[in-house]
Amino acid sequence: MGELNVYRQLGIKPNFTQIGKKYGLHRQTVAKYWRRGEEIEDRRRDKESAFDEFRDVIESKAAMPGVTKKAIHEFLLDRHPDAALPKYGAFTKYCRERGIECPPAAAPEPHPRFETPPGRQLQFDWKEGLRMVDANGEVFEFNVFSAVLGFSRSHRFVYSRTRTEDDLLACLLSTFVRFGGVPDEAITDNMAALVTFSGGRRVRSERAWRFAKEAGFELKLCRASTPQTKGKDESSNRFVNRLLAYDHDFEGEQGLIDAIARIEARSNAEPNETTGLPPAVLFMKEKEHLRPIGNLRVLQGMIGSVSVQKVPATMLVRAAGRQWSVPRSCIGKKVNVVAMPSGQVRVTLDGEEVAVHDTAAPGPIVYAEEHYVEALSGKSWFGDSDIREAARANLELLDRLGGE
Repeated sequence: MGELNVYRQLGIKPNFTQIGKKYGLHRQTVAKYWRRGEEIEDRRRDKESAFDEFRDVIESKAAMPGVTKKAIHEFLLDRHPDAALPKYGAFTKYCRERGIECPPAAAPEPHPRFETPPGRQLQFDWKEGLRMVDANGEVFEFNVFSAVLGFSRSHRFVYSRTRTEDDLLACLLSTFVRFGGVPDEAITDNMAALVTFSGGRRVRSERAWRFAKEAGFELKLCRASTPQTKGKDESSNRFVNRLLAYDHDFEGEQGLIDAIARIEARSNAEPNETTGLPPAVLFMKEKEHLRPIGNLRVLQGMIGSVSVQKVPATMLVRAAGRQWSVPRSCIGKKVNVVAMPSGQVRVTLDGEEVAVHDTAAPGPIVYAEEHYVEALSGKSWFGDSDIREAARANLELLDRLGGE
């Protein structure tokens, strides 16, 4: 029985304004239905959703293996900040009413929770062998270093092309600088960068343990694939699955790095399922219990040859007898340039990694394409559509320097 018929049976005249607001109708329209003895039409379902404009995108992302509704919602918020999109609960309702479903995820292995006091433990691992394609069709194969503090669940995600010992130590140092201290212990499984096996025996990397001692924490190994001891970091790895929503929707390596940074920021800002609080809130308490980082220059030296340089207008720094590009935002600032034993050049600004180069790249001057595009942006010589093409043409000329 409709609402107006209920009022008729009770002999009560309804409040037309109040009912109109409830059903999305003008009060005079409700009064018309009342006078005619008709039942009201519920127009609420006819109201256009803010998500309708992006339905094609939602359906295409939902069809991608591994992508979750949470990932799609965050992708929409990131790409359309001015669309005033509703919150996640409204998004799941929108999908449910329209039959939009993501592929079911594999059932997680059950394991008990192991809580740690503030400042006690950092768990870290790699999300390895990732492959994504950018908006221009360029394929990127990469890894993501993932770390989480045990008490606050504060996350740290770092893009890395490879998974060498150099990469691992650089990512750990970057994490400690970001957190502003080190925990009592850092725990991981028998990753190849830390352990090798010889004659059935486990042989650990003395370099990594010296680094840990100098930094001021104890490095511990746990059995591989043991959620009971590594559960918090395996949970943090699930956040990286949100990255899949950006497949074919980012531009270049920097676009990929930016997407990872946004996922990290959201992971630390949203309430944790276990604690009920955002990691960023609990981190304020945990930070007080972290130990001071060891001598930063010594730690950087243990990773590779370090120099401090002020970035000139050319956006180039020197290392290993060659010049390497950095982002435009570094001009006029002092950066740390680390030449790694593995053949990489890493550049950090205030503890944050801003550029990574491979010494296998040709030529005495090595510009990353995204850095060169930044340098040309705003120049009157090229239209916006010509900048990337011009950058590639000039980079090819630079590659030939010192060659033929």
